[in-house]
Amino acid sequence: MNRSLKMSAMAFGALLLIPFLAACGDDSESEPASDSGSSSGVEVSDAWARPAGTGENTGVYMTITGGDTDDALVGAEADNVADLVEIHETTSEDMDSGDTGSDEMDSDDAGHSDDDADALDESVSDEMDDMDDTDSESQPGGMMSMSPVDSIAVPAGGTVALEPGGFHVMLTGLMETLEVGDTFEIVLDFDSGEQITTSIEVRES
Repeated sequence: MNRSLKMSAMAFGALLLIPFLAACGDDSESEPASDSGSSSGVEVSDAWARPAGTGENTGVYMTITGGDTDDALVGAEADNVADLVEIHETTSEDMDSGDTGSDEMDSDDAGHSDDDADALDESVSDEMDDMDDTDSESQPGGMMSMSPVDSIAVPAGGTVALEPGGFHVMLTGLMETLEVGDTFEIVLDFDSGEQITTSIEVRES
């Protein structure tokens, strides 16, 4: 009789342990999966680039919409696409009488190798070709110049256009030919620490 009572007590105790053991099970099943960091809400749309050949250069354009807080585009990466990736701004400046513009371009290309400077000069010409008639008429007697910038401000809830004749991501020394219809990816680095991988469509405009 005592033995039966002992067995019954052990069985009852085991039943009491079942919900306790279930509650202390694998934490990974009950905890949400961790992410790589909170998103700032920045969105990138209509990202495209002009076609260009191997060893040549092209600009990447897009629309960036800000998230909940102010942010800034501070860099870009395209290791498998181009030798050099920089954020650039193309501007139009009035020329002084007698100024040939060579000193202006030398100043813009400061910090680049001779090969990179020549490539940037060519890219400025491409940017000028992309400017429409309205832009050309609004800058009489001016010249186009292009230079790297440290960042592009992206205000909270605001929209920033990277477009020909303005801000853009410059790809110098393409590793392969980019033809109309091709796509490739670049990584955009933001001041908040967020990185956005963006698919770029190659098209004429």
